[in-house]
Amino acid sequence: MMKYYDRFLAMKIFTFTEAVKLIGNEKTAKSLLQQYCRKGYIASVKKGLYVAVNIVDKEPLLNKFAIASALTDTSFVSYRSAFEYYGYANQVSYDVSVTSAQKFNSFVFNGYSYNRTAPTVNGGIVIQTDGVRVSDIERTVIDCINSLDTKIGLEELLSCISAIPVLNEKKLTEYLDEYDKRFLYQKTGFLLEHFQFDLSENFFDFCKHKSGKSSRYFTKNIPKDAMGFSSKWHLTYLRNIWGDLLNGGSEYADI
Repeated sequence: MMKYYDRFLAMKIFTFTEAVKLIGNEKTAKSLLQQYCRKGYIASVKKGLYVAVNIVDKEPLLNKFAIASALTDTSFVSYRSAFEYYGYANQVSYDVSVTSAQKFNSFVFNGYSYNRTAPTVNGGIVIQTDGVRVSDIERTVIDCINSLDTKIGLEELLSCISAIPVLNEKKLTEYLDEYDKRFLYQKTGFLLEHFQFDLSENFFDFCKHKSGKSSRYFTKNIPKDAMGFSSKWHLTYLRNIWGDLLNGGSEYADI
């Protein structure tokens, strides 16, 4: 019964096609995989994809980040999940953000919900020593600023960014130019100006120049009595945006 278990352990995660190639017969492979799933030797992540299970603790050999990386040939951990992978998010989430050029439907496995987003830009994908594919920290910052209010909330974004020790200015510029959105240049310059990353004045001049002169709202649904306005960045923002994080708990921390 366990003839192929060691091979599956070595593979860690594998497709049905790979199992057929190993076993040598499609019908036999299908039957064996069903048996192994029932016995708890492997688990079905989604249709056509399996992960080996440690029979001692009954847990998949791979964590949610490694599984996300293996969902398609182009999948990688992104957005808030990338912050969590790097250790900059202060709470564990059961929603896993996966960017992939290849489509797949959202699904739940082992208590985690895996949700696909189509890629927006091409650069900034790295493979870590543990095999996890993930957006680098600079792309993660730019992706999340671009998707503020949809992929991550403002308070959590500020918390994650505040935990980052250093940002590469050249990479930030490259990803901003890949997006090439005036509002994104505007939001990024406004936001990063209030963190101590030793970014040059040239970087903020670049963001300012690229953002144009249009006035915009930094986030949605800002109450009128809590609005502030940055004349430099032409942005209306929540006056207590920084809160305890950057201004010692002032209720309305003007920028």
